[in-house]
Amino acid sequence: MKNVNQLLQQWPAGAVLSQPWLTAHGVSSVAAGRWAREGWLARVGHGAYRRAGDKVNWQGGLYGLQQPLGEGPAFWLGGLSALELSEGSHFLRFGEEALTLWGEPGRRLPRWFAGYDWDVRVSYQQYALFDRAPADSIQPYTPPGRDFDIQAATPERAALEWFYALSGEAFFGSLVSETFGGLVTLRPRRLQVLLEACRSVKVKRAFLLLARHHGHAWYRRLDTGRINLGAGKRQLYPGGRLDRDLQVTIPREWGDDV
Repeated sequence: MKNVNQLLQQWPAGAVLSQPWLTAHGVSSVAAGRWAREGWLARVGHGAYRRAGDKVNWQGGLYGLQQPLGEGPAFWLGGLSALELSEGSHFLRFGEEALTLWGEPGRRLPRWFAGYDWDVRVSYQQYALFDRAPADSIQPYTPPGRDFDIQAATPERAALEWFYALSGEAFFGSLVSETFGGLVTLRPRRLQVLLEACRSVKVKRAFLLLARHHGHAWYRRLDTGRINLGAGKRQLYPGGRLDRDLQVTIPREWGDDV
């Protein structure tokens, strides 16, 4: 069994570690609890700790949530949060810091994470959005000033996850238009694979509609004939008119190019 000094040498500054990680590294729950009482560790919640004196934020919490890693993370940063990460943003929306996490279907956020005040509004999604999503659609990211990585969706995957969380008029609002218009560096080969694997007809149709509307160069390199867009009409915009190509309703004021 490790002693406390050996443990602290392995512990990344600003990171949370949970009991499964500690157990895998030779630290029993009894030892961890004793070291917390002695002031070496501090509890974040039941079965999760930080180094005493460390300040932890959501990035350190997500690191702990993702340990230990197996073939792929059970939880990852996704959707709009991962998109903003790729753009160097600070997750600011309407004056509030927001965080979008995704997890495997059936995976609940552990109580230590869900119950801790990370000073962010956390949105959690767990839906099998893809069949056979490539492993490299989730990638490591090193937060500034930290010596640990967190796992985040690539921009291509994050964009589709973001669209899954949208509905109705939100697809056509100024926030979505501004953000989507800036996605000029998405990689068409990765998008092609993900669009073919995507299970949501709504997401695929809406994504292609917005890509066409903004005239992104990568859109012209997609083979839309290989993407299953389902059958029948879909309502994206209540009371709108029908886009004949993608069979979705759109705002009546949009031009003929859509």
